[in-house]
Amino acid sequence: MDLTSNTSFKVENINQIKNRLKTYLRKDIQFNEPHFTQQRLLRDGDIETVFNNILKPDKLIYVYSVEGKYGDRIYDLYFEVSNTRTLKLPAIFDRNNKKNLYILTYVMRYRKWQNMIKRP
Repeated sequence: MDLTSNTSFKVENINQIKNRLKTYLRKDIQFNEPHFTQQRLLRDGDIETVFNNILKPDKLIYVYSVEGKYGDRIYDLYFEVSNTRTLKLPAIFDRNNKKNLYILTYVMRYRKWQNMIKRP
């Protein structure tokens, strides 16, 4: 997907997003069910890995945002799981003006995160 032609594409400040993620509690995290769970199970994903990365975002390595279909801002959060695995979690902050983090889907990539991102 070539995001450079999308005018609403924006690379985000990682430290600001890390600080924002640290304000959420486990109970604030919601998932797009059943899609999220189906994708996680297809990729042999662990729900605790998701919670750990979000609540302790030390491994957050890249963030960009795009305007969603319904006007929401969707943040693609990339977490380095290992040297060859990267977890991508598209999320919406504070959906419906409530304190929550809505995770849209689960994508585990088996390649370095640098190779996943097209640079402009």
